Order: sequence, then C-alpha cells, then structure tokens
Amino acid sequence: MQQTATGYIKVGNDYINPYNITHIGKNADGTTYVGYNTIAQGPYGVGPTSDRIPVNSDKFAQCAVKAMQTGEIIDVMA
Repeated sequence: MQQTATGYIKVGNDYINPYNITHIGKNADGTTYVGYNTIAQGPYGVGPTSDRIPVNSDKFAQCAVKAMQTGEIIDVMA
C-alpha cells in the first residue's frame, strides 16, 4: 500500500491534520468551530479537542480539502 503525503492546515503556529477533523461549524462571531477525533490528554483527563479558528468556515473547509489533495501545508491566514 502506498503511503500518501499528509497535508496540514497551518493556523498561526499550529498545524492541523485534516484527517483528524470530524466537524466544521460556524460560530456566531464569524469564526469557525473545528472538532477533532483525536484523543488529547488535557488538564481534566482525556477527551476530544476542538478549536476556534479565526477565519470563516468556507475558507477553512477549502484549505482542508486543498491540504488533503496536495499533501502540502496550507496557511489558512494567507
């Protein structure tokens, strides 16, 4: 089986693996809610993580698709 390159979405100094995203939603203030299927060890134990991304959800979704298609790092702020 051939291993394909995994693209990432760059948000500020963070890199998001688009394959870990389970939900992309719109917040009332125009930012994007992103939920992940990764289990992260946090201060309150183990649980799924989510982020508030400061771009609109359509742009974020386009960046996620592009990252998966190209295997490149796509800067959502660019």
